[in-house]
Amino acid sequence: MLWRRTAKTVSLDGDIRVVCETHGPECQVWLSGRITIDSSPSLRALLLQRVESEDCQNLTVDFREVPYVDTSGLAVMVEILKAARTRGKTFQLSGLSERPRFLLEATRLLHLFHEVSEMPRVNHPSSENLQ
Repeated sequence: MLWRRTAKTVSLDGDIRVVCETHGPECQVWLSGRITIDSSPSLRALLLQRVESEDCQNLTVDFREVPYVDTSGLAVMVEILKAARTRGKTFQLSGLSERPRFLLEATRLLHLFHEVSEMPRVNHPSSENLQ
């Protein structure tokens, strides 16, 4: 079976950039930048769109290039997790760095999320090219 593979780079605002790839039922999102009260609404909309898509059965979000997440970003992740579970889909996190991981641990929410090892960076441009 041949799966459609698509990739799209989006700059949500000055704080965060996103690369989205679809490999059949697998949707992968790489984030780059800070997730704050200013950037979280557009990130929320993008991730909800991905998880609500018929094609996307497994959504994985990579945080490797995210140095900072505030509580509004945490609320977005919880909302996306709930939306995915409601639809019988999986939502996974990858590449959690020190500060985002600490926030999830401090709020005792990390255990709710399935964490995967690093996602392959096939066709993923470096963050310098996402502007």
